Amino acid sequence: MTETNTKSGGSSLDKALSLLQEVCKTPYPLRFAELVDKTDLPKATAHRTLTSLTEKGLIRFDDTTQLYHPGYGLLELAHQAWSKIDVRDIAADQMKHLWSETGETIHLAVLDRGEVIYIDKMESQKSLRLFSAVGKKGPAYCTGVGKAMLAFLSEEQLTKAIQEQSFTQHTATTLVNETMLRNELIKIRESKISLDLEEHEEGIQCAASVILNHRNEPIAALSITAPKFRVDDARFQHFQALVKDACQIVSIRMGAMASN
Repeated sequence: MTETNTKSGGSSLDKALSLLQEVCKTPYPLRFAELVDKTDLPKATAHRTLTSLTEKGLIRFDDTTQLYHPGYGLLELAHQAWSKIDVRDIAADQMKHLWSETGETIHLAVLDRGEVIYIDKMESQKSLRLFSAVGKKGPAYCTGVGKAMLAFLSEEQLTKAIQEQSFTQHTATTLVNETMLRNELIKIRESKISLDLEEHEEGIQCAASVILNHRNEPIAALSITAPKFRVDDARFQHFQALVKDACQIVSIRMGAMASN
């Protein structure tokens, strides 16, 4: 069926989206006349479209004030949309970017019941054997990705996660108790940079950062992992900046608020 255009042009969907955007983006609720003026729609078309959007719950009309507000149905749609988004797809291009920039191993991991699960990995272009593998679990307290996510948990979630840590000493630099870990997490929360300085595997270090969702909750982390012998201090600092920027990009895609 062919859509009939009005003086503003576009399909019925265009008109509905135009009205919905105006209602959502303005800092204050609008009256009918203001919406007509902003969208340049005929009054009959605007009224019919607003009625339809209201019936769908996407717009809410206050009979007392005669003002239009964003509808609660938008929250339901947003929740359903976020639940279907796969962070692996959203982070794929940034993983490739980090890999091409460094030539080192790139990890994408999530946190599950106090443990790290590696959900994606791009192998180093150079010879390197690591503990990690896609689908494999690892400790959170002594890995870059693990600490990156722990640092942004709520206090209640963090307390529970810490109780689930073994604090096994893998190397001379492993954090072996709650106090050491909490002190480290304070620094990570401030900088959004998490380092594994040979804490899990001897001779292996990594720079990691957190990926946040639209509630600014930690949902994943990215890391650049390399053997210490081939990464000097300047290059390792560069890794930190790269991974932080990559996670910031992915976080914004996931709905998180931009931050430094």
